[in-house]
Amino acid sequence: MNTRAMARQHTTWCARNHSCGATEHRSEPYRANHPGLGSLVMTRAQTADGRQYAEIRLNVPLASEEPAARRQLHTALTELYHLLRYFRHIGRRAA
Repeated sequence: MNTRAMARQHTTWCARNHSCGATEHRSEPYRANHPGLGSLVMTRAQTADGRQYAEIRLNVPLASEEPAARRQLHTALTELYHLLRYFRHIGRRAA
């Protein structure tokens, strides 16, 4: 699909604003703030070739002590890795 055709064919969830460009459609960001836990912003997007993805920005408080902060970062990366693997796994089942 060419970029002009894509710009005319918004998805039902597309924000239809400046965040939606010629090469992709983007939803309004979902924002969640969890006091004491952190916050996240998630946006759904679709590229010109039809592939969809979730863009996720996560903010988590870290411990003030260096060893604890490093453990938290390691845990976060490990859990995010498992989340990515899970999504890949359920994507294969749906296909």
